[in-house]
Order: sequence, then C-alpha cells, then structure tokens
Amino acid sequence: MIYNIHHLHCGSFCPVCAPLFGQKGWKAHLVCHCLLIETDRGLVLIDTGLGLQDYLNMEKRLGTLVKKVGHIESNLKLSAIQQIQQLGFSQNDVKHIFVTHLDFDHAGGISDFPNATVHVLAAEFNATQSLSIKNKLRYKTDQFKQHRYWSFAEHNDGEEWFNLQKVRGLPLFQDEILMIPLLGHTAGHCGIAIKKSDGWLLFCGDAYYSHLELDPNNKLRALGITERLFAENNQQRIHNLKQLQYLAQHESSIELICAHDPVEFNRYQ
Repeated sequence: MIYNIHHLHCGSFCPVCAPLFGQKGWKAHLVCHCLLIETDRGLVLIDTGLGLQDYLNMEKRLGTLVKKVGHIESNLKLSAIQQIQQLGFSQNDVKHIFVTHLDFDHAGGISDFPNATVHVLAAEFNATQSLSIKNKLRYKTDQFKQHRYWSFAEHNDGEEWFNLQKVRGLPLFQDEILMIPLLGHTAGHCGIAIKKSDGWLLFCGDAYYSHLELDPNNKLRALGITERLFAENNQQRIHNLKQLQYLAQHESSIELICAHDPVEFNRYQ
C-alpha cells in the first residue's frame, strides 16, 4: 500500500546553451527530480540523483569533464540521504530503489543505501559492463559496483499497460509500482508508474527532458539534437516519446513527469 509520495531535488546542473535543453537564455537549469514513496513495505526511492560521495569527491567520482560541462552545484543538502533524514527517516528505512537507468545523475545515491534492493532492467545493467566511449561518459560504475542487492527485470514479453507495456512479475507492490520499459535513451531505460487514488503518476526519467515535448506541436530542434546525441537508440527514443505524447493528450488519469525539468518539479513545491 502507498501512503505518501515526496518529490526530492537531488542535483542541480547549469550547462551552457539553454536551448539544447528546451529552455531559453544562456544557461539552462536542470534538476535531478527523484521520488520517495512511503509504503507498507518501507520507503521506496525512485532514482537517486547524485549521492554523498559524488558531492564530496566530484572530480574523482564523475570526472573533470562532467563537472565542468555540467556546472554541477556542489551541495550535500541535495543528496537524497540528507533529504530523507530531514523528513525524519533513516538510511535503513529505504528498502527498495527503482532506477529508470544507471546514468551517473540517476544512480549516484545508490551507494548511500547499501541495504536497499535496486530494481533495474537487466539490459541496462548489462550495458554498464561493456563500456563504449559514450557509456564511459554516462555510466560511473564506482557509484554502484559494490552494491550487493539487485533485482533484474526483463523487458521482453511484458503485459499491456495503456499504450505501453509493463514488466511482468513485480508482486511485491501489488501492481501499485510498475516498471514501464521506455527504451532508447539507454539500452534498458524504463519509466516507473505509481498508483495513486485518482490515477497514475508515470515517472519517465530521461525519456523526455522538457514538459514542452509532451505537445507534438512544439518543435524543439536544439533539444532534439541533444537527445539524439545522448540516445543509445534514437529511433526507439522517438517511438516512446510519441507514446508518451499520446498519453499526455488522451489519458487524463496519467500524470507524466521527467527527471530534469524544473517546471515540472516546481509543480509539487
């Protein structure tokens, strides 16, 4: 049973050339939007943003290029663990972590919760084990390679969920938390759907970057360049973006949010 959903801001980036991220002006402002869910099975964290060790040892952990290009704010208070403690919980209250994917700005906090079970698509974890040049930039395996508790899900042969599919076999949360494959940005990228009393909240990770993309009439060419550059499979990414646009236009019971849009995050403040 789900009791409450908290919206956490677990990282702040200010890369130059805002139009490349669907924003106006010179510098963009990107957040790392994560969710903390209170359930009868303990706390569940959806994505983790940057962790304590990322903030304490940024260049060593993330690399000089990422730090400089991303213009990452160094602020320990943005770590999920400190925000969770501010809410009155402890590290060990977090029993499960669902990650949309293992990019460094989504997986950094895994190491702050060593006893939590991390749920991820198997294809995503496998991609971190064979690093291309692009994957070396996106995956920082020191963030999670020592973690002991994993639950790998397969995205093939899922069950229908609206115009998408859900991963089979997550009985732990009685179909109140679902993994929804949204491949393209990475090899095993997925959304996380959370059941609410009045519908669903679909956390889409990096399947899109700006709320403006949910309207297919908005032409964000510069952002399209960025997303194509970051994508592992751009055709898959575009296909799934169209599916999300359909949901946004036709399914009022589904609330869509992504990981980096400050406009979406501010709705919950």
